[in-house]
Amino acid sequence: MKKIALILVAWVMAQSAMAQELQFQLPIMPEKMWPSEYANYESDGLNCCNYLLSVDPAFNQPKHEECTSFLVRWLTGTPDVSVVIDPYLVDPKNGDLLVAYMAAWTRHALTNKEDGNLINAQVATEEMLAFYSSYKNSVGKSKVAERLLKQQAKGRLASVVTKTLVK
Repeated sequence: MKKIALILVAWVMAQSAMAQELQFQLPIMPEKMWPSEYANYESDGLNCCNYLLSVDPAFNQPKHEECTSFLVRWLTGTPDVSVVIDPYLVDPKNGDLLVAYMAAWTRHALTNKEDGNLINAQVATEEMLAFYSSYKNSVGKSKVAERLLKQQAKGRLASVVTKTLVK
């Protein structure tokens, strides 16, 4: 009976590890594209955002890097999403948190096209903080994230984001 239980536990753990694998194939974008052509890769960008926000950055680093590269390349060319990065909201020295912030902003901007930069920034900051809390051991300590978590605990995160972006 113990062997069966052990086998079941091992099987469940293997399935959860496989569930974190990249479940989609990223296309190769041409070197030169018109701005309007980036819309063809919007769903791939969303897939990357979902993956980057749901997987520990230390897990399967080649896939994580592949998604990060695709997302950054897509963001630099698309006219549909412009991420505003403020060092008061995200530590630009912490690449994992910066990627989480950009992925959260992009995902929200693409799925809620009527929202503006302020709402995108609030959602991105909240999701980046959730990512930080979940993967703190992999991401490393961030003074910016720690400060924002304290503001979030006090219920003042939205006003901090608003004051930061509306200067």
